[in-house]
Amino acid sequence: MSEEEGAPLDTLASHKDLPFRLADMKLNKPLPSYIPLAEPINKLRREWSFQYRLLRTEWSRDHYTTLAFGILAFCLGSVSTELWSGGDATVSGINGVLAINGFQFFQVLVSVLCWAWFTYQAWRLFPVMRVHALSLLVMWNAMLGAQIFYHRNNPNFPMAFNLSNMMEGTLIVLIVFFFLFFFWKAVVETRDLHVEVHHLHEDVRVMEAELAEHSLKGWSALFGTWAGLISISAWAGVHHIAEYGEPNYGFLLLHLLTGIPAVPALFVVLWYPQRMLGDQARVRTRAAVDAAVEMEGEPIPANATAACPNCGEKSTLTRDVTGALTHPCLGAGCAGKVAVGTDCPTCKTNMPSRLSCTSCGVNAPAIEFLPDQEAW
Repeated sequence: MSEEEGAPLDTLASHKDLPFRLADMKLNKPLPSYIPLAEPINKLRREWSFQYRLLRTEWSRDHYTTLAFGILAFCLGSVSTELWSGGDATVSGINGVLAINGFQFFQVLVSVLCWAWFTYQAWRLFPVMRVHALSLLVMWNAMLGAQIFYHRNNPNFPMAFNLSNMMEGTLIVLIVFFFLFFFWKAVVETRDLHVEVHHLHEDVRVMEAELAEHSLKGWSALFGTWAGLISISAWAGVHHIAEYGEPNYGFLLLHLLTGIPAVPALFVVLWYPQRMLGDQARVRTRAAVDAAVEMEGEPIPANATAACPNCGEKSTLTRDVTGALTHPCLGAGCAGKVAVGTDCPTCKTNMPSRLSCTSCGVNAPAIEFLPDQEAW
């Protein structure tokens, strides 16, 4: 990660509390433009360089210690003396657990404790991503379960597969990728809402620059890489165990080489959105935000039109996706939208909580300019 150049000192404090900006990152050796896909690859390299440099700046001992516990838990759960002895395939259930000798039982117990500590630390370090941290770990284990179903009747899967024996595994894989897609969608839409609310500006070019500064292309690529790593690791691990005859330790090695990097990749997947959005954010899709507002008693009607409660003259008052009432700024030359009762983030002009009708002159609370909503 030595490809990035340091940002000039006079720009380091220009973007709130970030020590440097994504726009200031430069590649020492960018790919030439004549190479296919050079531009998107260079963008990914810049974003990964930015994330790595930010990671090195802000991660504490707790982060690295938790990573060590996660990697140790994975290794202890993946490597066992039974992989060499072959174990006893005729013993299962409770009898199989009781058949584990002292050292192997201790190894399993330590692995479970390390995973529990890893999960607890992820819950503590990433408050915004708590639920998602648990769900991603569940999805990881679900991929292992899918591979067990795939290999149950076909130890050489995916060779000579039979569609009738793939129903359970395929269903689990579809469910996993369904939840992974909606996790990705929730992070991206929360980012969009964050930029719209916290980086609102009348100049479209400034808004585009802010959106580029909050780019998630590098994060999305890393998230896709993590999903690929856990898929390969799950297949290789189960395939090694399911093999008949002389075991091929190449599959065990592939399981380790893909599973170990998946642990820090998962950590970055959880850390970066929280760092971007702040500790008070809630990672949800826009549909979930709308549903939450409706449950709180303030629905966001798609066709609601604000109008004067006295004469019916249409008003420019609107309700945004968070349920807040917004109105075009009253400041001269300012085209931004401001939540009523707050100051404009661009020109600092105060937006009163009461509005006056331009037709009849009546002055009323802003909420009265919106039509009454049915409780149902």
